[in-house]
Amino acid sequence: MRPDFDELVGTDLDQHERARLARVHELLVAAGPPPEASVSAAAPRRRTRRGALLALAAALSVTAFALGAALVDGSAGRAVDYEESMEGTDAAPRAAATLIVFELDEAGNWPMELRVTGLAPRTSGRPFELWLTRDDELAALCGAFATSPAGSAAVPMNAPYRFDDFDDWVVVERGTTRPLLTT
Repeated sequence: MRPDFDELVGTDLDQHERARLARVHELLVAAGPPPEASVSAAAPRRRTRRGALLALAAALSVTAFALGAALVDGSAGRAVDYEESMEGTDAAPRAAATLIVFELDEAGNWPMELRVTGLAPRTSGRPFELWLTRDDELAALCGAFATSPAGSAAVPMNAPYRFDDFDDWVVVERGTTRPLLTT
């Protein structure tokens, strides 16, 4: 039985990603299942078969994870311009973040991705906001986000601003000006 490619990866892929994954799929199908070991004793044969099945399951799991990560990662194919590290302040000492800034797009926007850890959701239920600052004041909003109960998030953002007009980046709780994360 030949696995159906569309059932495995779905039909909502970018055409280049779909073509790349289709090539990998064809190679896996062409390779076929692992060869059977030619051992005469039944017990070693069962162990070998079980080991081969476990190895195949592990390989398929890794492949599925890689495919999922490629589909979820909206940054695939974009060139990184630079990264900014953010540290938690006294208000969120366990928090940390990385802001990945991709190359400027043709419209003049800086696509970004903010990856946050250790920033638990606030009891107020309000989202967090990423801001550019000027003279220690919030100056330009780049986007809002929520974190998981574990305090993590990976969020696409955008900044249609000239970064040299600003001093730093901060994360605050919506409706406040107290930084929780800062560069």
